[in-house]
Amino acid sequence: MIDGDNAVRRSGLAPIRLTGEHNRDWEGAVWIGQIDLNELADPGSEGDPAPDSRRELVDGNGFHEARVLVWEDRRPLGFVEIPVTDGAIDDTVLYDRARTLPMPPPLPEPIERPGISVVVCTRDRPDHLARLLDSVGALDYPEFEVVVVDNNPASGLTAPVVESCPSAQVRLVCAVGQGLSIARNVGLRSAKYGLVAFTDDDVVLDRNWLSHLVIGFERDEDVACVCGMVPSAEVTTPAQAYFDTRVGWAERWTPALYGMGRHTGDDELFPLRVSEFGTGANFAVRRDVVVDLGGFDEALGAGSAAGSGEDMDIFVRILLAGRLVAREPAALVWHSHRETVAELEKQMYGYGVGLSAMIFKLLVHPRTGLLVTRRLAVGIRHLGAVTETRPSPAIDAEPALAQLRRKEFAGVIHGPWQFLRGRLEGRSGAPLRTSRGLMGLLDFRHGQVWGDLGNSILEGRLAAVALWIGLVGAVGATMILPGVLQAAAVAAFVVLGPGSLVMSFGQFPVYVRLALIPVVGLAFCIVAVTVPLMAGFWNPAVVLGVSSAVTALGGFGRGARLASEVVRA
Repeated sequence: MIDGDNAVRRSGLAPIRLTGEHNRDWEGAVWIGQIDLNELADPGSEGDPAPDSRRELVDGNGFHEARVLVWEDRRPLGFVEIPVTDGAIDDTVLYDRARTLPMPPPLPEPIERPGISVVVCTRDRPDHLARLLDSVGALDYPEFEVVVVDNNPASGLTAPVVESCPSAQVRLVCAVGQGLSIARNVGLRSAKYGLVAFTDDDVVLDRNWLSHLVIGFERDEDVACVCGMVPSAEVTTPAQAYFDTRVGWAERWTPALYGMGRHTGDDELFPLRVSEFGTGANFAVRRDVVVDLGGFDEALGAGSAAGSGEDMDIFVRILLAGRLVAREPAALVWHSHRETVAELEKQMYGYGVGLSAMIFKLLVHPRTGLLVTRRLAVGIRHLGAVTETRPSPAIDAEPALAQLRRKEFAGVIHGPWQFLRGRLEGRSGAPLRTSRGLMGLLDFRHGQVWGDLGNSILEGRLAAVALWIGLVGAVGATMILPGVLQAAAVAAFVVLGPGSLVMSFGQFPVYVRLALIPVVGLAFCIVAVTVPLMAGFWNPAVVLGVSSAVTALGGFGRGARLASEVVRA
């Protein structure tokens, strides 16, 4: 027990984030901070803490429990939970509990300190971004830049925050197309260094974050991705407490390497249990590896129909490419979770959608379909276990939290369709990949990102449709197909072929183009039939063949033209 009158009062321990009096009305709120084990030792007693020692917690009044991350020699050992009395904790209790934490292996010093590009993707959250940029100034690393990617530049909310940042290392780039994956790809293209670290706008960075990420890359030459820990910056509401126990972003404090050739078989879900590695709020990649993979899948991630999953997808793709993923617990950022049930409900639904969208993508791919099929039963059991709602003070305070499991499962059910929606919208799975040879001649993207100002992606897709549907029509003109297929080929050509070619020109809105495609196609075919009839010639196979050839050649020419214009630009 702490004796407040006779205790030896220690210097105040600062929280990760100041919460303010109005944010601790809930009895279950937890004060969160960190301390080095050496700070707990009293040199006068050969390393043991002073008896009856009392340490004040800055901003600690009103809390009944504290969670303290204990460090030793630059290594995080884990969290200690300790009672709070009158805004203070007992150092003796903290020291005793800290000594029971497992001791991870020594942390090596970085051999080199290469330049790093830090990419922060944000959308209309100026307060969060300002807090993050404040922590950038404390980073202890010799050479880095911060690329802030504004995913909604039209709002004008992000630019003033970046302009007011005193650090010359921070610059702003814009990603007009909506979606976190699109913003990440813009960040990759804009990065000037070979190592690119991604984090969110709602985190606080540890000052040694970048140095510790570099250690992960140096553990093996095949490491292409390093993930760090993402503990909670504060737990002041029932929603934050629920999410804090739901995710495993700060549970594994031992460094590890993951690879397809290193898997020992003890995890039946590997490589799909990506929470073992990390999460999208804290990871770094080798830029050339991810660009070679085509970048982040535009159909996944916040802002897309799928809502999330782009981080899980890129981790798995890196592993399937034969590279290694490293878990480096000392590379740490502190995350602020959603504060209300309504915010969390939307997030958990999005997590469910993104998870099943990513799994569906792997399931329908010939290379990974069998891998996923073998893990489906185990995965379903695992999902049921991790989403199980257990009694807790958070649920007692907010009973609506108990219904979040249903929202997450609803998201899982909708995931495959939402992924297909993204593909139908034209969102690419490998937007940064550049084709070569004949395919390169028709590669109308050439690194363009969906939503880039002046991009020709839609025009290129329409030209490609014209090319392929023209070929379908040409096959139909040979009269070798069975009756039903013959009719289907002709109908597809009439509805999609000529109209797609014509609509690949001009600057009409998307919905106007799509609505006019069948109208233009039908008009073209009426003219193609009427002109020969008026000239006294009628041969349906010849008319269809010529029309199909014109459409296919026109689509090929239009696609090649668009590709050449992108290359010149």
